[in-house]
Parts: sequence; structure tokens; C-alpha cells
Amino acid sequence: MKLSYISGSTIPSSKANAVHVMKMCQALARLPDFDVSLFGKRGKTKDNPYSYYGVKENFRLVRSPLGTTPYLSGLARLSSLFFKIGLIPAPQVFYGRDIVGLYLLSFSNEPVFYEAHQVPKGKIQRYLTKKLLRRKSFKGLIVISEGLKLDFLKAFPDYSGPVLVAHDGADVTERNPRGIPAKDWAGRKDARQIGYTGSLHKGRGMEVIMSVASLLPEMDFHVVGGSPADLKYWKAQRPPENLYMHGNKPHSQMNAYLAKFDVVLAPYQETIKIGTGADISRWISPMKLFEYMAAGKAIIASDLPVLREILSHGRNATLVPPSDTNRWVEAICHVGKSTALRQAMGLEGEKDIQDIYSWNKRAIKIRDFIQTQTSAS
Repeated sequence: MKLSYISGSTIPSSKANAVHVMKMCQALARLPDFDVSLFGKRGKTKDNPYSYYGVKENFRLVRSPLGTTPYLSGLARLSSLFFKIGLIPAPQVFYGRDIVGLYLLSFSNEPVFYEAHQVPKGKIQRYLTKKLLRRKSFKGLIVISEGLKLDFLKAFPDYSGPVLVAHDGADVTERNPRGIPAKDWAGRKDARQIGYTGSLHKGRGMEVIMSVASLLPEMDFHVVGGSPADLKYWKAQRPPENLYMHGNKPHSQMNAYLAKFDVVLAPYQETIKIGTGADISRWISPMKLFEYMAAGKAIIASDLPVLREILSHGRNATLVPPSDTNRWVEAICHVGKSTALRQAMGLEGEKDIQDIYSWNKRAIKIRDFIQTQTSAS
């Protein structure tokens, strides 16, 4: 089966959506059933996009020009999409996260599947979503959490078609991967290493990390991620000396950083904003959590309902109130001092990735959903 993954992602870039689509296309292309092409936008960097994300070149990548140019990038992407696929496409499935592209392609009468990571925001997005859900060629909706499923169906009550909940995932990683060389590592040799990876947007909990680091000077805290503007802002807040900000790194290097950490943090707050201004706190399925689990790390995370879909307190994570600094300090000290506890939680997380949440498991789940819905029509 030919599958065209339609995305608006800029590749390569530091955005999580780009990581997601590259990892998913690699996983889908591993299946004998699929011949996969990923459509996106060209990023500024000239790095090899497959190497940048640490994925195999087992799928075709088609990127439109002007990927970082406002307004023009969207027009270039849509025109490239139709030029490359053709106005009358060969028998195939259209799948993806780009509601505009999917709606236009739905007129080809080929099967269309939409993967939603949030409830569409804005009049145009909501209008096109409503229209797409009514198209005869639309075969199914995929969402990343139970919370998102509830809110999506509430926003579009006329939709009664099939819905698949497929949480995000991670690669099953090698045991004990090589970390950043000691000569290049900013942390102290005998201090506990506490890590966070990901964006520094509002609601990710950077203020919690700053506060906790200042209260635990005997430990080192590391933040891997953040745009230049984010880093400039937080460095201006006078972080404590034991807080190291590494900036954004290619996703292929993440395991080397994770290997250095004793404990990893996911201090999501009760309101989590993204670039569009949407609050995604009820819907998130953070890739960082799955990457933490795959790396076998002891996780301390915010106790939010959507995270409890993945994490179980005392088994594969320690969950604490999102903004209670004292509870975060207590949890970090408790987990940090017990090697046995860290190893036990890490092993549970690894097992969950292998059994449930790997990209390959997710691809199989989506493959089966697509085949069921296309054969039923």
C-alpha cells in the first residue's frame, strides 16, 4: 500500500512535530505493507535530515522550498504537494497532521486519515476540519490521548466515525548508550545529575526547575533544548550556578545526553501553551516522556490526568503536584538517593516502551486501523 504522510513540518528543525513525523514514517516504512512518502517543508540547515533525526532512509522525503518563510511557505508547500503527488494520484492512502492539505486531497476520493494533536484552533482550521470529517473519502481519526479524544468529539459532535487513540512513542534504545564525553560535560563528577529535555515554552515548568535547582545546590541540573530567544530570557533570570543550559541539539544526540542523567524531570504545568496560543494541557502525549522511559531513566513528572494515561506513580514514575516546589525538592531527593528505586522505575519504563509505546508498536496499531477502515468501505 502506498502511503503519503502529509505534514506541515519544517525538516529539519528543532520542533517536536518534525521529530514525530520522521520517527513515524521510519516506523511505518519498516512494515512490509507500506511504501511511505513524507511531505513537508525544507528547513534552513543543510544537515542530512535523516541523520539529524537518527532515522533510516527507508522512506521518501519530499520537501517544498521556502520552508521558513512566513506565508510563502504554505503556498509553496501546497503547490509542491499537488505537483509531486499529481492531481489524480495513484491508488494510495493519505495520512497526516496537515488539515489543509488533507482536505484538498480528499477530493481525489482516495482514503484520508487525520492524526490530531490538538483540537483545531481558529475559524479556518475548524471549518476545514468540519468539512473533512464529512467527506466520503475520510476514513478515520487518530488522536494522541484519551483527553484529546473527549475534547475533539465535544468540539465536533456531528462526527460519529472511527477514532483511534495512539499515544506518542520512542525508539527502543541500546542498553547503556555512550554519553557525552567527560571532558565535554559541564556537570560535577560527584554530584547527582538531574535532566530535562524539550522546549522552554510557557507551561513546561522551567520556573520549577529554576527554583528547585537553587534549593538543591549539591545537585547539578541540565536543560537540553530551547530556542535562542528562550535561552536569552531564562539566562537573564540569573539561574543558579548548578543549572546548565545546553540549548537545542539534534535529536540524534538526545540519547547521549540522557545517558548522563540520574533523574529526569517533566514538570508540566496545569496550563501549557504552544505557539498558536492553544492550551494543550488536557491533550499532551509528550515524546520526552517516552524517550525518558526508553532510556531507562527514573522519571519525576507532574501529576496531571493526561500524564496518568502513561505514567503510574511508584511504578514507572514519581508524580508530584505541578507547581509545589517543596514536593519537587522532596521527590528529587528521595529518588536521587536510592539507586535501587531509580533502577526499578527505569526498568518498568523500558518494559512499557518495548511492550506498548515503541514507534514500531504505534505504527502497527495505525496500520491495522487503516487496513480495517479501508477494507470496510
